[in-house]
Amino acid sequence: MNTKTVERQTPAVMDKHLVPGSNMAQPTIVEGSGCIVTDIDGKRYLDLEAGPGVVSVGHCHPRVTAAIREQAGKMLQGPGRYFSPLTSGLAERISNLSDDRLCRVFFANSGAEANDGAIKISFKHATKTHRQGYGVLSLEHSFHGRLSLPLSLTGNASRKKGFGPYAAFPGIVHGPAPYFYRSGAKNELDFGKACALQIEDIIKTRAPGEIVTMILEPIICVGGVFVPPDNYLPEVQRICRKHNITIVMDEVFSGWGRTGKLMAHHHWDVEPDIVTFAKAIGGGVPLAGFMATEKLGMAFDEGDHFTTFGANNQIGMAAGHAVLDILAEEKLAENAQDLGERFLNGLRQLKEKHPAIGDVRGRGLMIGVELVKDRATKEPHPALTTHVQKTLRERGVLVSTTGVHGCVLRITPPLVLTADQVDEALRQIDGVLEDSRHV
Repeated sequence: MNTKTVERQTPAVMDKHLVPGSNMAQPTIVEGSGCIVTDIDGKRYLDLEAGPGVVSVGHCHPRVTAAIREQAGKMLQGPGRYFSPLTSGLAERISNLSDDRLCRVFFANSGAEANDGAIKISFKHATKTHRQGYGVLSLEHSFHGRLSLPLSLTGNASRKKGFGPYAAFPGIVHGPAPYFYRSGAKNELDFGKACALQIEDIIKTRAPGEIVTMILEPIICVGGVFVPPDNYLPEVQRICRKHNITIVMDEVFSGWGRTGKLMAHHHWDVEPDIVTFAKAIGGGVPLAGFMATEKLGMAFDEGDHFTTFGANNQIGMAAGHAVLDILAEEKLAENAQDLGERFLNGLRQLKEKHPAIGDVRGRGLMIGVELVKDRATKEPHPALTTHVQKTLRERGVLVSTTGVHGCVLRITPPLVLTADQVDEALRQIDGVLEDSRHV
């Protein structure tokens, strides 16, 4: 079957042989360039999802595609446990970005694998330092992947229904998320400190023996785009240091410039022991991993951990080098910061106009718009959220819906977004909300 025949398949034919999942929605997208994707019928869409969050440098960035083509003519996959200049070079570049504090890098294929490996190495470190337990602290509303351990870490019950013990890895305790909008608190900093202090209470009252690791997203994204109060992460770090708890920062979605800084935790000057990454670093091809301090990164013994692709995936390594070049030379973190402010300010103006917008929040180009039935009660409005997503799609704008309540529009476009595209997106969101007052 040639490519053109595949492209012309009907939705019914496309659904026939796929296991039901999330990649079965219409339209059928076949091409992409920058922030624009094109469907099978030639209709163009402004992509505010980006993969989600994967193609931060834009669809088919010329430097990424050129790097992939060049490497494809040399070697696709390393033969095994052998050195590769591309792999060691990328690890060095990633380490240098933290001034060599996070100096050990392990490459994997997905964010779920990265988070799984990060917890695994933290457990091995706990063994070698004679800790008295293997408890892990995660947060409600969080999302860390769909493998057994990452799904157990995830703080969203709807993701776990019907899987029995698969999503019940032992020793995991969930603490409260810094979800200020629904907290009922009046002062954000007071809420931030109180929310962090509850972690200490959990350590004393609910921990299964001893907590050795805490994993958290600096900005909870899939859970609804929660930007924590400015004192929250520093207070969490203080508590973890006090109790000798390894801090794993999940930057799978928020990393590589999306929030206006290279990594989102840089907004708060905290220093995690391990940082996981994925999505954007591959520029559109699978690439992920974690970076750790020397102490944590050397915890594995020979043979403890491995993946077939990961470090051997030379296409991914070539793409990763190109992505780092593009991020630096095109100043995409700075672009995310500037256009994120433009987007957020525009959405806040729309909030004044449309009562259905309960909250607008975000950093850089990681933005959440929470829709409610009533601002006073903050009752979630998932039906309107789904309607807005569908209608925007019909008008040529692709946006995600997310959050435990299913009422958050998630905006995570490529970082090559332009001011004109921001304004067009705002115009379309305004128009859809105006036409949806009856929903």
